[in-house]
Amino acid sequence: MIISAPFRDHNPRLAVLAVAMLAGFGLLLFALFRVQVLHADRYGSRETAQSLRRIRLPSARGEIVDRAGVVLANNRPSYDIAISLDQLGRISKRQDAVRIAEANIFSISRVLNLPVAVSDRDVRNHYERRRPIPMPLWKDLRTDIVAAFVERAGTLPGTDLIVTPVRQYPHGTLAAHALGFCGKAEQSPDDDEETFYYYQADTLGKQGVERAFDADLRGAPGGRTIRVNPAGMRVGNVGDKPAERGNRLVLTLDSRIQKIAERALTHAPLPAGKELRGAAVVLDPRNGEILALASLPAFDPNLFNPGTPAATINALLQGTAHPMLNRAIGAAYAPGSIFKPVTLLAGLEAGTVQMSDHADCTGGQQIGNRRFGCWNTRGHGRVDAFMAMMQSCDVWYYQEGMQMGVDWIARVATEFGLGRPTGLDYARDKAGLVPTPDWKRTTQGERWWDGDTAQLSIGQSFLLASPLQMANVAATLANGGQRYRPFIAQRIETPDGQVVHQTPTAVLNRLSAKPQNVALVRQTMLQAVESSQGTGHHAGVPGLRVAGKTGTAEFDLREDGRTRRINRAWFIGFAPYDNPAIAMAVLIEDGVSGGHTAAPVAGEIMAGIFKRPWTKTGGGAYAD
Repeated sequence: MIISAPFRDHNPRLAVLAVAMLAGFGLLLFALFRVQVLHADRYGSRETAQSLRRIRLPSARGEIVDRAGVVLANNRPSYDIAISLDQLGRISKRQDAVRIAEANIFSISRVLNLPVAVSDRDVRNHYERRRPIPMPLWKDLRTDIVAAFVERAGTLPGTDLIVTPVRQYPHGTLAAHALGFCGKAEQSPDDDEETFYYYQADTLGKQGVERAFDADLRGAPGGRTIRVNPAGMRVGNVGDKPAERGNRLVLTLDSRIQKIAERALTHAPLPAGKELRGAAVVLDPRNGEILALASLPAFDPNLFNPGTPAATINALLQGTAHPMLNRAIGAAYAPGSIFKPVTLLAGLEAGTVQMSDHADCTGGQQIGNRRFGCWNTRGHGRVDAFMAMMQSCDVWYYQEGMQMGVDWIARVATEFGLGRPTGLDYARDKAGLVPTPDWKRTTQGERWWDGDTAQLSIGQSFLLASPLQMANVAATLANGGQRYRPFIAQRIETPDGQVVHQTPTAVLNRLSAKPQNVALVRQTMLQAVESSQGTGHHAGVPGLRVAGKTGTAEFDLREDGRTRRINRAWFIGFAPYDNPAIAMAVLIEDGVSGGHTAAPVAGEIMAGIFKRPWTKTGGGAYAD
């Protein structure tokens, strides 16, 4: 059929189609106008936002210094080689990224003679999640390797040398248990994850004061904003906000005294073949400041840095000598005869003990159907209160302890802070135990016997205390009866020296004992060291008046399927006697006795503190 021209010119369908097309073009033009003109700012800002990435930059931790400003922990530069995956050329597939990155990494490895330390998976994860920021390949490199890299940097595409702060402890193992160590945070806080597109974790305190005061030491993170293209490649920097350094922590520790205490512990006269395990605590009895907190064996907190092999860390954590255990606060032991000053004070307060009371020591005491021995199996003969403390006669304390009763002993022991944590500011220390008849009935299902009271009176039975607690007992006697809360953080300062926090001195309680009774106990402790027949005579320092008490507590140690009996060797004391400036406790886990093993350590510490010549005093048989 042939359609005529007039019919085509007046076809209504074509007209409708033309109108529809015009309307569609009109709507399209309006939409373009709306997007590009009316809402240009809105869509432009959204596009800009989608091309920006915020990177969290970790802060450098603040310093930890001793009371004189000696640096105990700070930061050193770690020189790391990193590769920028977005600078390796155009990469269309993830597999290509891994292949190209591997080729570059192996090239660098050959040039610098370094083993490859990253896996294919590491590269893939970094490419997918953190592509715009450099990927570390080797960390904490030696200076010769850094120099070799700098010389060849122009021939190693996409690589760079990055300097990051690493926690360091300039004195190695010194005060390691008090300082603790650091590591990378296991996960980031939720609020930071929402704020930052890429998150670089801070160094986190894991133990010791590093952990307790982590929030102050860590500082505030910084940030970097970068622009990326639609493929996720970095195309430029927009701006930086520098991280803020953490605050400075000033400790009460005196690094000089800490060194003296640790060195003296290593000189402990142990029997051949025995491994040193012990602790020493030195306090200022006038305010509770911790001047030294030593625990051996120790560890080097520098090992907990990125470059240390995992096998080295595992060996440290699983060591049979438990070098990570802070024996000064994290373990409780039977105190033995260093508890006798507490028993004597309890008897004086109860009114059942007079300093002139005598006992005839024949080497033991029959109580019920059991004989309780004295450490001196030959007996001390006729002794009074002064002789009983000086020569540490167990029989005298058996008799006086049973006469006053367990309640008085437990009451006074509790006033000294035994059986509860000390309130230490940087860690929760061991509470120890002051046993009572109710406690034994509840936990052991048994009644309390006279033999339990006799044993408690010489610091055994179920009694447990930490070296810090017993140092606080010595400090309380030294100052006449005030028990202070021990603390290790003196103050917190900003990096420019402004004081943020000052730890106040805190008196936890005052002994209810009469001052004259406290004075009598102190006098007996003075004779225990100054007398040539005193068990603490090996702690004597020429020209220095030292008061103290030795102790030897028997303990059955289960090891390798066998049980062997060992002696916990103790000494507590204070000096100078007339105006005490230090109080201390020394513990050796497996020693000969308090007099032979712990007292010489205490004497060396005090001689060093007061800068007096010291050699182990000879003569006498000082066992307990």
